[in-house]
Amino acid sequence: MKRRWIYWLLIAAFVWIVASRFGEITELSATLAKGHYQWLLVAVGLQILHYVVSSTSYRTAFSTVGVESRVRDLFPLLFGAMFVNVVAPTGGASGAALIVDHTARHGQSPSRAAAGILLQLIVSLMAFTLILIAGLTYLGMMNHLESYELVAAGILVFTVVLAAGILMLASRHPEVLKRLLTWIQRSLNGLVQKVRNVTLISDEWVEKQGSDFIEAASAITTNPRGMIITLGVLLLAYVINIAGMYTLFLAFNQVVPIGSLVAGYTIGILFLIVSFTPQGIGVVEGIMPLVFSSLGVPNVPATLTVLAFRGLSLWLPLVIGFLLLRWTGVFKNKT
Repeated sequence: MKRRWIYWLLIAAFVWIVASRFGEITELSATLAKGHYQWLLVAVGLQILHYVVSSTSYRTAFSTVGVESRVRDLFPLLFGAMFVNVVAPTGGASGAALIVDHTARHGQSPSRAAAGILLQLIVSLMAFTLILIAGLTYLGMMNHLESYELVAAGILVFTVVLAAGILMLASRHPEVLKRLLTWIQRSLNGLVQKVRNVTLISDEWVEKQGSDFIEAASAITTNPRGMIITLGVLLLAYVINIAGMYTLFLAFNQVVPIGSLVAGYTIGILFLIVSFTPQGIGVVEGIMPLVFSSLGVPNVPATLTVLAFRGLSLWLPLVIGFLLLRWTGVFKNKT
């Protein structure tokens, strides 16, 4: 019964998002109507391929931690996870819980599945950082590297280095990691309780986060090849996504140099990652055209391309995730 109520709450949230963003959706439809449908179809195909490869990255990450999975099962789950991450934003935890629950229902270890998701996330950030370096280098060479871009990149790099450091600590000194997490828990709870008499972080959080990092670190140590394969798969996913954006430029009669393409794409995805809004809604749409325009791309095709790209990478997966959510079986009551 509880799962059914959650499902209906997600439907209500989806309806609210569609209603509140109806103007953007209408604008998206008008934008796509202006493009050459042949290139738009190619872009749709590349976007689907991007999600197939992204699903494969989860399979390789799961394989690294000893969890059996299939791409055909992970593909709809990925869309479902994207959907719940938008309608119930909790820093990606909602989508992760969806995938972990599904693997548990199929007889796999929930703790290992959580470690696999953590591994995929960290390696994904590493893969994107490599592409981001190329984009920032190009912007620097063209004298269009802005301070806000450097700040956002610094936040991302700090996050990647911190995650890598925690993995190293989990691998070599797991007990020290748990003591560190306990200290963080007590410090934050102490600060919050000075204002309100509530417990912000539970004891279970310390145990779960510590176990996830330790499990992921152990998998990397015992199977480094799995992490390298996951990194390669994720790099391919980003390359396919960049190719999809290029075809969208062609759909609006604009040829863009590869350097400008990579720079605009990476800055947009960077702010998708560091933005406080779900999936960077309202932020990416403003940043990307500015970067392209600064690099000499005419404003009209740059804006049209970004709107179309966001339509294919955000709104289309959101609708597909909503349609597939029931199919995953996660919201069926356990028998």
